[in-house]
Amino acid sequence: FKVNKEPKDMLDMYGNDGFARGCLMARRLVEAGVPFIEVDFGGWDNHANIFPTFQNDKLPKLDKAISSLVTDLDQRGMLQDTAIIWMGEFSRTPNINGGAGRDHWARSWSVVVGGGGLKGGQVVGRTDASGGTVEDHPVSAADFLATICQLLGIDWQKNNEGPGGRTVRITNKGAQPIKELVS
Repeated sequence: FKVNKEPKDMLDMYGNDGFARGCLMARRLVEAGVPFIEVDFGGWDNHANIFPTFQNDKLPKLDKAISSLVTDLDQRGMLQDTAIIWMGEFSRTPNINGGAGRDHWARSWSVVVGGGGLKGGQVVGRTDASGGTVEDHPVSAADFLATICQLLGIDWQKNNEGPGGRTVRITNKGAQPIKELVS
């Protein structure tokens, strides 16, 4: 957890904010063998003033820290065995609202994944020009979860017994890993 023990050039590469230090800590935890790490970068619910917030704060920090994490893991030979998943719980409206922000939107959203043995360098699916409606190759949340489970070696099709003998599945019945991403 003592990221300040990293060389100055490494600290500078990631950046000097909470998310950057979280990404650097994630790399250190991967090196220590921790199998699952979440780095939170809250504050994406921008119903107003989205342009200055993103341009001057969020996007520069995100770009610097995520690109540093990917580069660092790759240079250390750990990217192939480490999946990076960058996502939120849903998306935002394709149109800007009256407060110069974006509201909640669940009809389409993007997820960025890489490393971890995934087949990279591609886009799976397509929305219309506004980003508001999926036009080609829709991927359900259950299919995405099945993909992540496969990467983690978890049987997403297994029926688990819940309280009172109730069958509980990790994903919806019929969910399948996204074939374009997994071997």
